[in-house]
Amino acid sequence: MTLWADDAYGWIQVFTGDAMPDPARRRTGLAVEPMTAAPNALCTGEGLVILEPGGQHTAEWGLQPTSR
Repeated sequence: MTLWADDAYGWIQVFTGDAMPDPARRRTGLAVEPMTAAPNALCTGEGLVILEPGGQHTAEWGLQPTSR
């Protein structure tokens, strides 16, 4: 599978269940989330998109299935 994102996404967050307390549930999935702002952006402002009233922001991302 291929993840694609336009230039609005400067960061990608990846999460695994490795820290879950039940060992049987670890490494059974992976979450990938394109992000328009850096982690902790509400504190640092890095990559934060600030909209004026009535403003808009558009960004696109998707997943493309691939064959093995």
